[in-house]
Amino acid sequence: MNQSINNLEQLERHFYENGWMVVRLPNPEPVYQTRIALQQELQRLTGNTQITLEQYHQFIDEDTNHTELQFQLTQFFRNHRLGQTIVAAQLDFFTALLGRDINVQSQPYLRITRPGKAQDNVGYHRDTFYGNTPFELSVLVPYVDVPAASSLSILPGSHTRPDSEFPTTQIESPDVTKGSVKNQLGFLYAPKVIEPSCLVDMQPIPLVLGEALVFNIATIHGSEENKGNISRWSSDIRLANALAPKNPSLKGGYYEKLSRSVVTESAEIFNNAQLASASKIAN
Repeated sequence: MNQSINNLEQLERHFYENGWMVVRLPNPEPVYQTRIALQQELQRLTGNTQITLEQYHQFIDEDTNHTELQFQLTQFFRNHRLGQTIVAAQLDFFTALLGRDINVQSQPYLRITRPGKAQDNVGYHRDTFYGNTPFELSVLVPYVDVPAASSLSILPGSHTRPDSEFPTTQIESPDVTKGSVKNQLGFLYAPKVIEPSCLVDMQPIPLVLGEALVFNIATIHGSEENKGNISRWSSDIRLANALAPKNPSLKGGYYEKLSRSVVTESAEIFNNAQLASASKIAN
C-alpha cells in the first residue's frame, strides 16, 4: 500500500514540475485487447492476414489509402468505445489525479504515424492553442512498443509558461481543410507553427505496450517525423474534471460523463429537473 502511494506521489511531483508523466497502467488488459482488435480489423479491411500494426507502412504507402484506412479504423475504435473502456479500467488512478467528477472525450483520436511521412504528424503544439484549457489531461496510449526514434516528444516544464514565450505563425495546411476527413482525424487546417528556436529542448518519450503518457493539455508536445522503423499506433484520450472551467467555444458533445461523486450526481439531477420545469412553465 505504501509503495503504491509513494509511487503516485512521485508521479504527481514529476507531473507538477514537468507537465507530463509516464505511467504503467494499473489494468493494461483493455490495451492488449484493443491492440488485437485493431490488428484484426486492419487485416479484415485490407484482406491481408500478414499485415501487422508495426509493419503497416510496408503495406500501405500511398497517402489516399492510408487516410481512408485510418478513417475506417477510427470509426471502429470509436464505435466500439475502446478508448473509453481503457480509461474506465484505470478509474481509481485518474480519480486520484482529477477527483471523482470526470468527463472523457466522446470522440478520441486514433493516430497512425508511418516512418518518414511528415504528413502523418501534427507537429509541435499545445492544445490550449485550439480551444482546450489547462484543466484538461491528454492520455496517450500506444498499441505498439514505441522507441525514442518513433515517439512523441514533450517540452518539459512548458505547461506553466505563457504563450508569449512561444511565438507562432499561423499557416494554412496544404492538405487539410475544415471538416475534411483528415480534420476529423485530428489534423489541423490552420496550425500555429511554433518558432523553432523555442523547441530545442524537446524530449522524446519512448513507451511500451501497457504504459501511457499523461500530460497537461498546455504542455508543448507532438512529432514532426517518425524517424524509426515501425509505424506508431496510439490514441489520445482527453479527460477533465466535470466541474472545471471550460472554453465556451468548445463544441457541444466534446466530452461525456465518465464518473461522478454522489453529490454531483444528485446536483445534476436537480438542475435538470429545474430546467425541465422552467421549460414547461415557459411553454
